[in-house]
Formats: sequence, structure tokens, C-alpha cells
Amino acid sequence: MKAKEITVTINEYGKVQAIAAAKGERLKAVLDRAGVKYALPCGGRAVCGRCRIKFLKGAPIPGSYEEMFLTDEETEEGIRILCRTVVYEDCEIELRGNITEQDMIVEAEIKGEDRETNGAGTDGTPGAYGIAIDLGTTTIAAALIQNTADGYRVVGTSSCVNSQRKYGADVISRISAAEDAGIRQALRNTVVTDIENLIKELTTSHNITYLGKSPDLKAITVTGNTTMLYLLEERDTAGLGRYPYTAEYLDKEWMLSDIMLDDIPDIGLTLLPGISAFVGADIVAGLFTLELNREEKFFFLDLGTNGEMAFYDGENLKVTSTAAGPVFEAGGISCGVASVPGAICHVRINGTDQNRRVIIDTIGGAEPIGICGTGVMETVSELVRTGLADETGLLTEEYFDEGFPLTDDGRIRLTQSDIRNVQLAKAAIFTGAKTLLDGKIPDKVYISGGFGSKISQENVEELHMFPKEFDGKIIAIGNSALKGAAEYTACVLSGWEAEADASAKLDLITDMAQLTELATMDGFDEDYIAAMNF
Repeated sequence: MKAKEITVTINEYGKVQAIAAAKGERLKAVLDRAGVKYALPCGGRAVCGRCRIKFLKGAPIPGSYEEMFLTDEETEEGIRILCRTVVYEDCEIELRGNITEQDMIVEAEIKGEDRETNGAGTDGTPGAYGIAIDLGTTTIAAALIQNTADGYRVVGTSSCVNSQRKYGADVISRISAAEDAGIRQALRNTVVTDIENLIKELTTSHNITYLGKSPDLKAITVTGNTTMLYLLEERDTAGLGRYPYTAEYLDKEWMLSDIMLDDIPDIGLTLLPGISAFVGADIVAGLFTLELNREEKFFFLDLGTNGEMAFYDGENLKVTSTAAGPVFEAGGISCGVASVPGAICHVRINGTDQNRRVIIDTIGGAEPIGICGTGVMETVSELVRTGLADETGLLTEEYFDEGFPLTDDGRIRLTQSDIRNVQLAKAAIFTGAKTLLDGKIPDKVYISGGFGSKISQENVEELHMFPKEFDGKIIAIGNSALKGAAEYTACVLSGWEAEADASAKLDLITDMAQLTELATMDGFDEDYIAAMNF
């Protein structure tokens, strides 16, 4: 007997569409049919409660998962957990910022855009174009590169949310999902489509062709963490997710771009090399933009889920990865959202007691919908500075149960659990950095990534997230992974000599890199626990 047909009306940022559905169908299947992109932070395993969706009418009866993750007020408002929601009658839903994240602000600009390479060389093609891709877990950024007589120029950049987020917000969730061969193929096809769309957007907007015998587009370079590159090639990721976390495929690879779907034919595509399962090609690409010489000791830090870092002391290059968790992207935060319009990004607490005032800035000046990574860090720092949280991270009795309100209506709050998540992340970064430094002092500290570019050290001073050896030496370098991929692409366009030099530098980085396993270091656990304090 055919199931009764119902209508699900989807309100997506003001765009409304009605989709036919079967009574008793899972809501996420309906969204898939509608072509709606959404995020399931834990991969749909119903262990995080963050894939919240609002029913404007026809809300199903709350189930055990709603009872576990939502307050009575939230369920009365029509909030439900997407990954477990089943629709039984005509209904209307509103997609929220932490579900679709379609307007996520992605760091796609390249600082210091124009750079000299070896020029067009004897076999280079002046005026030829290439594409650089930074394949991130959360976002994908791309740059269109043009070869010039004395280097290259960045013609344009673009970015999008990684659509794999419906299978999980972090690499561990996606590794788990990829155990199923069918889902592994879907993960590959999903991200390939994202990449293709970025390439089409860049080439179309700049009238670049890639079809025919003499295409303008000559090369594509892709960098990213090890898991993302494995999924791009549809490799088995099981070994990346369990001890001893080994990666069999880390070398630089060249292939024709038939790794893509049908529309991008026969263009040389290079996957940059990685160092380990958790120190990937994105870190190698970032290091590729820096000079390894005896004149400068530098520390390189990518503030992301894995907290990848490197320290070059003039002779040795030590690297490590620490499990910071997704807190720098507001993952695991009760009112956390990505960097979308309306996300609280800066926080200041003025006054005391009766005349206390919370001053917030939101992305785009929009009405606040939640807190993004910088807002989370600044809020915790302000709570410590004003004595509303002590050095152990404990909120005062007034705010311990319900959390500290950032908006007048109290709808957006930072809770005691949120502060603990920040402590875990900042302790991981601090202890990892101290371990790599091993008493030495860097001349410069380069912080990569969108979070690192937007956070002010002064605004998070009370967190004590960085060792004192970093004071006055921090330089935000933006998306260094994309920049490194762009520089390598330019070398490929410049001819075999420049490409050979670039490959030699990549080999130098991966050969020099000495992997430090933090968990095996004596005293690491004790140092980590101590570093949780403010």
C-alpha cells in the first residue's frame, strides 16, 4: 500500500519551496530531494543535538532525542533534531543558520597575492591559467592563477561550504561514515561537485576556457588535510581513524583531472604531499610559502579542529597535531554557529553588577543568531577578566546553571559546558606549542586559517592560549594552504625548471619534518591538565 503523500514547505533564508513527501519519511531525505544543503555535525548519529530545525507548523511530537537535547521551551517553539525527525503531516520548516550555513564567510583571499617565481621559463606558457584548491573539512576555497613573465597574479578567488558536512562536521565523523563503501563514494562525488562548481564559477566569470585542444586552463593543484584528500580519491580511510593512525598515501600525486566528474577534462592535477595522518598537505602548503633558512626561527600554527603546528629552529623542523576539537569554529558550543551573518563575533563586557552591559558585534551587523568562534573565545576571556568566571573556568553562582546571556532576551548564552570545551581546546594548543618549542624561542609566529586571521590576541589575553614565547611575535597569514597551492600552481605554469624546484622544496619539507607524538611525551597529560586553567 502506497504511503499517504504530504507536503513539506521549506523556508530557506526567505526562499520558499514545497516538496512532496511520503507520510513517515525522514526529513533529511526530503531535504536531499529538494537540493537543500545542511550540516549534521555528528554525521547523523544523534549524539550532539546540534542539527536543530524549526517547525513553523505541523511539528511532530517530540521524541526521546528532543527530550535529551532540548528544553521544554524549545520543543514548544517547534525546534526538533533534524537527523531523527520524521514527518507525518503537512508541515512548514525554517532552516536555521547552524543547519545550512549557506552564507558562511570563508577565508579565500590570499595575502601577498603577487609573487615572483622563475617566470615563464623555457617551456612555460605566458598568460596560461591554473586553479589552486584548499579542500578544507568545513569550507573549500579556490583561486584562479595566471602565469606572468616574472611570476603570477591571482585573478580571482571563490569559496563554498564543504557539502560533506551532511555526513559529519569533523574528520572523525566522516571517517566513520566512509566505512560504508556507498557513502564513501557519495562523499567523493559530493566534494568533487563542490570543486567543479568553484572551477566553473572562476573560469566563467573570467572568460577562461578549458575545452578544446589549446585550453587556457593548464593546471589544477589541490591541498587539504589527509582525510579530505583520501575522500577525494575515494580511498579507504579506516586506518586514519584508529590507532596507530597511519596513512599509506602521503606522497605528491599527479594525474589527469578525470578524478573529477564529466565536465573538467584532461588537465594535469596535482595533490600536494602530506606528512602524517593528522599533519596533512594543507600544512605542507603553508610551510611551502615560508623560507627554511638559518636566519629565522619560526613557529607555524593552523588553528583548526586538529591544531596542526610546526616549529623550525633554523636546523630542524618539528611538527605535531593536537586534538583541539571544533571549538574554534564554534563546534560543540550550545549556541554556536558558523561565521554567517548574525553570528556574534566580538564581545565586550563593561560595568559591574547592576550596571553591567554586554556589547556585541555580529557579522554583517545582522540580528544575532548565535556565536561564532571568535565570539566564543572573546566571551570566555571577558568572563575571566571581569571575574564572572574564575581561573578554573567556573562561572559565578548567578550564571552557573543557565549560562551567561549575551543578548537582552537571554536567548543566546555561553554555558559552563561551553567554557569547559574552550578550556580543552586552548589547553591542547598551549601544551602542543610548549612541547614543540622545548625551551627555544621563535623569531616569528605565523598563525594560519580564518580564525587566526580574525582573532585579536589582546581580545583573548585572559585565555592564556599561547605560550609567553609568542608575545609580540604573532603574524596572521590568512589561508596559507590556498596560498601555497597557488604558488605551486604558478611554478607548474612556469615550466619544468620552476616545477622541479617547487617539487624539491616540497620534498625538503616532508623529508625534514620530524613528527612528535604528544600522547607519548613524558608529562604531557599533567601539562595539559595544568594548561586548562586561566
